Amino acid sequence: MINNASSAQDLNITLVKYRSGLGVPGIMGPKLSDIIEITAAPEAKSAKVAKTEFDENSVETAKQEAQMSAENATSVLALIDNLILLPTQDAPGIPDVFGKNTVVLVRRGAQVVWAYNPGSGGCGAADPEEMAVSLSDDHKAKFGSIVDSLSQVSNASFQ
Repeated sequence: MINNASSAQDLNITLVKYRSGLGVPGIMGPKLSDIIEITAAPEAKSAKVAKTEFDENSVETAKQEAQMSAENATSVLALIDNLILLPTQDAPGIPDVFGKNTVVLVRRGAQVVWAYNPGSGGCGAADPEEMAVSLSDDHKAKFGSIVDSLSQVSNASFQ
């Protein structure tokens, strides 16, 4: 569990959110919406968050940084504890089986703890019809809830 980790290394969480098109084959790649980066210190129950926003052409338009409250940092750690229980796929070119247009990477130092990175769409993406990747509706709902909650907790730090 992340909350009870004895490692002194910070936990780094990255959410790369797309407007649409993640893991969809075709000529056009997906369009960025925003990137949220959280650096959490589990032992100290503290976290910093950075958010980069992009316009409809995937051009960076704004960047914000903030310190999270101790309560929100604790919430992030609990959400990550739940996230790492979900199955994930590491096959290249997979479609967005969770359906959230979001890439998630959780690292402790250089070690990947959990990752979800469907194909980026465009010409290299696999055809969803050819993929045998399936998750339960419960997995998809939990992933969606966790991603939404991480976004909400992060955004609360900027208010």
